[in-house]
Amino acid sequence: MNSGLYTEAQQWRDWLLRAVGGDPGRMQIMYGVAGERLLPEWEIGWLRGYERSVPVRIGNAASEQLQLDVYGELMDVLHQGRCGQLAANDAGWQLQIALVDHLAEVWNRPDHGMWEVRGKPRHFTASKVMAWVALDRMIRSAEQFRLEAPLRRWRSLRQRIHADVCRHGFNRRLGTFVASYGSKHLDASLLLLPIVGFLRQTDPRVRSTVAAIERQLTEDGLVKRYDTATSGDGLPAGEGVFLACSFWLVDNLVLLKRRKDARGLFERLLGLRNDVGLLSEEYDPRSGRLLGNFPQSFSHIALVNSAHNLTRARGPARQRAAGAHSMLDRPAQRRTNRRGGGSR
Repeated sequence: MNSGLYTEAQQWRDWLLRAVGGDPGRMQIMYGVAGERLLPEWEIGWLRGYERSVPVRIGNAASEQLQLDVYGELMDVLHQGRCGQLAANDAGWQLQIALVDHLAEVWNRPDHGMWEVRGKPRHFTASKVMAWVALDRMIRSAEQFRLEAPLRRWRSLRQRIHADVCRHGFNRRLGTFVASYGSKHLDASLLLLPIVGFLRQTDPRVRSTVAAIERQLTEDGLVKRYDTATSGDGLPAGEGVFLACSFWLVDNLVLLKRRKDARGLFERLLGLRNDVGLLSEEYDPRSGRLLGNFPQSFSHIALVNSAHNLTRARGPARQRAAGAHSMLDRPAQRRTNRRGGGSR
């Protein structure tokens, strides 16, 4: 790794651990640049917003939401950091254990999901999947880097969450995974299932879900987050296609070996960038305009990942899932950890 990038990655990791470490039992989905926890939301009624985009808000009420997916994202990025040979941080590992202990208590609660719905909390399928990711990456870190951990308990919980998602997040009548337990609706976040290693891309449940999203959640070939008319997300119906979700479809097409379709969609998405190569959060195929937050890091991260997935045999989608499938396929094994104890 480039020394400058290595230093930047380590500083970001250390900042993140400091911000989260203030209260492991209440990890937020966002913080201020100095680690501030109080980010109250309020509306500025006297401003009309750009082209009358109202209400104009400062702060973000989502900072107070329970979003279970953030645990999986955090544990995944820290695991990838270890694989990238970032310097060990013993205090950080203890913090991760504390966070997973808390996750073990809350993973089966309804949450607001990665889309930060302003409606009633639900058992979002993607949230449960990312809770599984948190356990999976912690187990893999402990095994690969010989870190002290209660592996037996973690493996048991990982399997329990996996079974729960497959039982309640999959609608047998529809033949697809659904947005939330008991729902009949799709959600583009389901495209993450093979990308994070929850199920293989060849699993018929994954194939049928991707096919259904292509049929029902696309507009002019680009992917919407969900059907806003039926979502009950607490917002008015209607929004553009979501660019990050469209890149996730690219990644799925790569994994399904539909490389021609994947490259075609990727080139189409590249063509949506503005004159300096930037993307927003959404796009309106009817007016041909970029919509929403601009520029949007979510869209650009997804673009970079898709570019690597298309050009490398071991792109981010395969890298994130590496090891997850084999751990599910074989019986749990006892491992000796670094500090002199077996699995507990």
